[in-house]
Amino acid sequence: MQKDKISIIVTCFNKVKYIEECLESIFKQTYRNIEILIYDDGSTDNSKEMILKTINNSPFEETYFFSESNKGANFVRNEGLSQARGDYLIFIDGDDFIDKDYVEILYNESLTMEADIVFCKIWDFNSKSYVKYLPDDYEFELKDMFLKNNIINVSALINCKIIDEVKFDLKLNNELFDDLDFWLNLIITNKAKAFFTTKTKLNYRVLENSISHNSKVFKRYYRTFYNFCYITDKYINEKKLARYYKLNEFIMVVKATIKELLGMVKR
Repeated sequence: MQKDKISIIVTCFNKVKYIEECLESIFKQTYRNIEILIYDDGSTDNSKEMILKTINNSPFEETYFFSESNKGANFVRNEGLSQARGDYLIFIDGDDFIDKDYVEILYNESLTMEADIVFCKIWDFNSKSYVKYLPDDYEFELKDMFLKNNIINVSALINCKIIDEVKFDLKLNNELFDDLDFWLNLIITNKAKAFFTTKTKLNYRVLENSISHNSKVFKRYYRTFYNFCYITDKYINEKKLARYYKLNEFIMVVKATIKELLGMVKR
């Protein structure tokens, strides 16, 4: 009996080529107690029309569509957080898609492992390779969020009880690491337990116009350093972080290095 409702929040900006595949993959889920909230973030292509056409095929009674002017990924995700009514939730970008048992596997893993966040491997299906590769026996450690560049993908399953008042930081809207702060806030502040599963994967599309590709190399690394420094500053003095992971010295070194690099860039 699938008693818990799972909210799937789909965000779309100019993804007319891919949004139908994304939504159809949700419609085919083996887990059936689902509500879908679809947000068109002011697309200038025909994404809105494609969404409206596709949701006519939705098997889920609770399928909702929202369309506004372009406000950015984190703003839209916060809208989803405020409107979702599920016991768990999953964010999915409009150019990605999921295997038919994706939701069921993440949900079952959450129950079995008593985990608040369940994440999996990220599969670049075009290049046939994993993004941010993790070994099958990997066990989550907070330090890896710094050392391995935000290993939790935005489409992880989240127990809504652990979210409380946590939101996505609008200062990181449409920036690199736009979701890293969200995960750190859940794990450090709200004591969320994260678990990595190898039983499923997120089918991830790497686009040339994505945040990580849409600027020159020098500018991209500058933004990477700046955003990482900003996020690190927010958690550098967390006593919980020091007590459980003894990372203060490590983060101080990282912070100093990033600031030094930023100074070099500005000069």
